[in-house]
Amino acid sequence: MAKMALGLIETMGLVAAIGSADSALKSADVKLIGFDFAGNGGTTVKIEGEVSAVKFALETGVATAEKIYRVLSWQVIPKPDNGTESIILANPKKVLFAEGSNVKVSTSKSHNKKAKKS
Repeated sequence: MAKMALGLIETMGLVAAIGSADSALKSADVKLIGFDFAGNGGTTVKIEGEVSAVKFALETGVATAEKIYRVLSWQVIPKPDNGTESIILANPKKVLFAEGSNVKVSTSKSHNKKAKKS
């Protein structure tokens, strides 16, 4: 992940997050890293790819999420530091993560173990 850009979209509600992820993934050559659930309806979509692709995907995803409900914030991090990956993957709550074309629900512990193996 260190050579790629990281994109984050924080929405209010899972439906807005799924809609934004769907739009983002269809609009540019980006990969879904996963979803984090912050509680009280806050959901963060995490994607990665080339900087320009992530910027375009986030703009598209944010526009879609705003039509569904509400976007709390969004951010593109070009070439994040290697330590950023552990922060992005660390979450004590359940996390939806992408593995190929399948999206699975897992605890962050098991997801982090898989991430460390690769």
